[in-house]
Amino acid sequence: MADEKSDPVAEARRLVEEDEQRKTDACLAEIEALLAKYGRKLQITQPQITIAPQ
Repeated sequence: MADEKSDPVAEARRLVEEDEQRKTDACLAEIEALLAKYGRKLQITQPQITIAPQ
């Protein structure tokens, strides 16, 4: 099988995954900032997500 660096499809997938992770992280930061503005915080306990007072 071809090396991942020489495989353009694998490289494209890696780039898309990195971009999606950056978007997810930015979204999470925006949600946390908005919740903090209203005295709330995000609590994530698998498989449950709870918005609770700070």
